Amino acid sequence: MNLKPIIILFCLIILGLFSAIACAAGENRLIVDVNWLKQYKNQPDVVVIDVRSARLYRQGHIPGAVNIPVSETFNPVKNTDRVANMTHIQQLFSNAGLKPDNTLVLYDAGSHIDAGRTFWVFEVFGHKKVKLLSGGFPAWTLNKNNPVSKKTPEITKTQYIPQLKPERMITRLSMQLALENRDRIIIDARSKEEYLGKKSIASRAGHIPGAINIPWDQNFTRSNGIEQLKSIDELKALYSPLDKNKKIYLYCNKGKQSSLSYLVLRQLGYDVGHYDGSWFEWGNNQFLPIEKQANP
Repeated sequence: MNLKPIIILFCLIILGLFSAIACAAGENRLIVDVNWLKQYKNQPDVVVIDVRSARLYRQGHIPGAVNIPVSETFNPVKNTDRVANMTHIQQLFSNAGLKPDNTLVLYDAGSHIDAGRTFWVFEVFGHKKVKLLSGGFPAWTLNKNNPVSKKTPEITKTQYIPQLKPERMITRLSMQLALENRDRIIIDARSKEEYLGKKSIASRAGHIPGAINIPWDQNFTRSNGIEQLKSIDELKALYSPLDKNKKIYLYCNKGKQSSLSYLVLRQLGYDVGHYDGSWFEWGNNQFLPIEKQANP
């Protein structure tokens, strides 16, 4: 009896099991690096999403990546940075050929805020498996051996059905109620100067009363000329003063920068929601309270 084919088959099964176990172990990783992406990007359920502009995407992207510019997730009717409605998002995700059980890996041009914002949008509309590539496209191209493609993959449209998760989206009313709720922590992810009221994109300067200041750019460090998200241990230390038994509300200027902090806090196991209107809405409403020059 020739045992060679049986041994080969057995080895393939074992390798498959190890691959499945390794992939499952990475299921809870919301932040992944280039090595992880290279290992798993060709898995049938993994979809790589380039959230940069269509122009940058055409100039070169990670092979097989689907282009969903972050700007396409904004409200197309009011022309603002607020998130689009469910009908628009459903069409956007369906046209991209996405399915609810896909593992999505998002990347941007390296700032992390566009990918972070898109991550939040996917979570608001109920997608369960979303990850962010630390370092974005620059991290991928740092190694000259990593291929770059100008080919747009063929896409088969789907009937994507979003499942709205309202707990992920904080409204102005929710934020107002949080001012009187000791079980809520408000984080202002803007710069210290903006938090202290020294400058503002809105008609008023300052911050939401009771908010603590943890600027969004403290989430990453610069290495080899590329902005990479800090290690999990470093991020844990950054947010260690926060009580995990309390829900966290995040805001920034227009809802992009604090989306990255939202992602990081989700990775660290916090219960967190993001205020889409952010300071642009709050600071321009003269009837809402503000504070100035408090210690961050």
